[in-house]
Amino acid sequence: MSITSDEVNFLVYRYLQESGFSHSAFTFGIESHISQSNINGTLVPPAALISILQKGLQYVEAEISINEDGTVFDGRPIESLSLIDAVMPDVVQTRQQAFREKLAQQQAAVAVATAAAQQNAPKNGEATVNGEENGAHAISKGLGYSISFFLKALQKPARQYPPNPDGSQIRKLHSLYLLNLYAGPDQVAISDFPTCKSLLYQVTSKLRVRHDIDSTSCSIPSHFSSNATSFTCSTRCPSNFVKDPETCSNSRERSSYFPAGHKISRQRKIASALTIPYSTHLMGLGNTKQKLAGFDVQCNISRRKQSSILLRIALNDVTDNHTEAMEIDGDVEIPANKATVLRGHESEVFICAWNPVSDLLASGSGDSTARIWNLNENGSSGSTQLVLRHCIREGGQDVPSNKDVTSLDWNSDGTLLATGSYDGFARIWTKDGNLASTLGQHKGPIFALKWNKKANCILSAGVDKTTIIWDAHTGEAKQQFPFHSAPALDVDWQNNTTFASCSTDMCIHVCRLGCDRPVKTFQGHTNEVNAIKWDPSGMLLASCSDDMTLKIWSMKQDSCVHDLQAHSKEIYTIKWSPTGPGTNSPNSNIMLASASFDSTVRLWDVERGVCIHTLTKHQEPVYSVAFSPDGKYLASGSFDKCVHIWNTMSGSLVHSYRGTGGIFEVCWNGTGDKVGASASDGSVCVLDLRK
Repeated sequence: MSITSDEVNFLVYRYLQESGFSHSAFTFGIESHISQSNINGTLVPPAALISILQKGLQYVEAEISINEDGTVFDGRPIESLSLIDAVMPDVVQTRQQAFREKLAQQQAAVAVATAAAQQNAPKNGEATVNGEENGAHAISKGLGYSISFFLKALQKPARQYPPNPDGSQIRKLHSLYLLNLYAGPDQVAISDFPTCKSLLYQVTSKLRVRHDIDSTSCSIPSHFSSNATSFTCSTRCPSNFVKDPETCSNSRERSSYFPAGHKISRQRKIASALTIPYSTHLMGLGNTKQKLAGFDVQCNISRRKQSSILLRIALNDVTDNHTEAMEIDGDVEIPANKATVLRGHESEVFICAWNPVSDLLASGSGDSTARIWNLNENGSSGSTQLVLRHCIREGGQDVPSNKDVTSLDWNSDGTLLATGSYDGFARIWTKDGNLASTLGQHKGPIFALKWNKKANCILSAGVDKTTIIWDAHTGEAKQQFPFHSAPALDVDWQNNTTFASCSTDMCIHVCRLGCDRPVKTFQGHTNEVNAIKWDPSGMLLASCSDDMTLKIWSMKQDSCVHDLQAHSKEIYTIKWSPTGPGTNSPNSNIMLASASFDSTVRLWDVERGVCIHTLTKHQEPVYSVAFSPDGKYLASGSFDKCVHIWNTMSGSLVHSYRGTGGIFEVCWNGTGDKVGASASDGSVCVLDLRK
C-alpha cells in the first residue's frame, strides 16, 4: 500500500470541485500544486473520495463486527457509524465491545436451538418438511451464508465508476449505490430488482438468508457463495432525502451563491460536468417525478446547486424513454472513414468554432487550453494542432491558470481568435497560435465572448454582472456596462456598436457604446435567460430561458412579439437560420432552432409564431444546434453522444454519428461540408459530409 500527498490532495481537490466549492478548490489547487502532479485527472472517476471513504467505513464495520477468531455478528453491524465515529478509537472500541456481547448472546441462542433441533432431527433417509432442512442445520447454514456474503462483498474489487451509461438497470445500480451513501431510517425495498443486488451487496451490510422464496427468483452473483439457495438484502434512504433537498429553484435564491464564483457558464451548465463526465445532463432535472429503481420519488432539483451533486446523480432520470441508447439507422449513419477524431485535450471540450475562411477548427477545454486544428483536404490533422495555453502571471512568471476555456470566437476575416476563460481573462490569439493581447478587467469568470462584424471590438460577459466592450487593437476596455443585478450569461451584437445581454436576473438589456444606460430593457421571462440571438437583419431578438419559453422581441415594443411555449424542460440554446433578409438567401423563409433539456430540437416559423418541426431522435439533453451555411440542414449535439444532421424543410434525419462522449457543441465550416463537435471525454470530432 502506498499513499502520497499528491494523491490525497488531488482527491480533496476533486471533491471540492464536485461539491461546488470552486473558489476553495482553486485556492487549494494552487497551494498544493495540483497542476504539477503526474495524476491524469481524466482517469480518476467522479466521487472518488466519497467512494474510498465509504469503503473505509465498511472496513471499520468489518473490524468491529468480526472477532479475532473469525466469528461474526449476524445482523447489521453498525446502525449509525459516522465518518467521525470511525476515526475515534474510543468510539470504535466501545462499539466493538457491544457487538462482542451481542455475538456471545447470538452464539448462546444458536447453541440452544441446535440442541433442541437435534432431539427432533429426522433420521437418515427421512423426508424433510416442505423440502427444507431441519431447523438447526438451516440456522447454522444461514449464518454461514450471511458471513460468507459479507466477507466476499468486502473482498470484491472496486467496480468501475461511473458505470456504463447504457441500459436502465445499470443506471438503477448507479442510483442505488449513491442512495446508500445517504443511509437513513427509511428502508427501500428492492426485492423486485434482482439485477441490482450484486452492487447492493457491496454497499449494504444488512445481509440475511431467506429460505421462503424460490431459488430461481434471483441470481446469486458469482463472487458470492455458490451453494446458497436464495437471498435478500436492503438498502436505506433517509426520510428527508427528496422531501427537503438542499436545493434552490430561482435566481434570487441562487444570488447568494454566485458571489462564491461558481455560476456555471453556458458551456458548463451541467453538474460540474466538468468533473463528472457521466450524467452531467442531470442539471436539467426540475420539478419532475422520477422512477428510481422501482419507486417513485418527487424531486425538486436546481441545475446549479453543486453542493448536492451526488444527490442529483442518485436521482438520475431512469425512465424508459431516456435510458436506452437509440440505435442509429444504417442508412443515415456516418461511416467511420468519414469521421476524424482529434485527441489532445486532457479534459472536457466545451466549445468549438470553425475559422470563417479556412479549415481551421478551434476548441476550448477544461484543461485550460484552446487548440487550433488544421484540417487539410484528406481530413487528417492530429499532428498539426496548435496548443494555446492559458497562463496567469504569478511570482514573476507565467503559470497555468488551471481554469476552463468556456468561450471562443473568430474575427470575421479569420486572422484572430478570442477566448474567454474561468480565470476572468479574455485573450486574443493569432491563427498561428501566438498570444496577441490579454484583456483583464472582469472580476470573475467570463461566460460569453463575441467579435463585432467590423472586427475592431470584442464583447464579453461575466459572473461579475457586467459586460465589457474591448478595443481589439489596444486590448483596453472601451466601456463597461454594470446594468445586470446577477451574472451575465450571454451577449450578441446587433451591429458594430449595439448589443444585447442576458442574465440570471431574468432581464435582457440592449446597450450601445457611449451610452451610460440601456437603450432598451426587455422583461418577461420568469427564470434566468440562457441565450440571446439577433436575427440576420438585426430587427428581431430571440431569447430562451429556464422557464421553458422562447421569446421574440422587437426594438419597436416593450412586450415580446411572440411567446413560444412547447418545450417541457429548460431551453439551453437557440440559433437563427442564415436565411431571409440580410443574408445570401433573402428569398428563403427565416427559421429559429431551439435546443432543450427535454431531449428535443424544435424548428420555428417566427413570422407565424408556430413550431414547424419537432426533432425527437436524441435521448438526452441537447446542448447545441447549428445551421449549415445555406440553411438547408441543421446539426444538433446531445449528451447521448450523438450528432444528428436534419433536413430543415422536411424535418427528416439525414445523417447521424455516435461519438465517445457527450456532445457540448456542434458547428459547420464555411463551405458546409464538414461539421465539428466537441465532447465531454476530451475528444473533438470532424464529420466529412462530402459524398
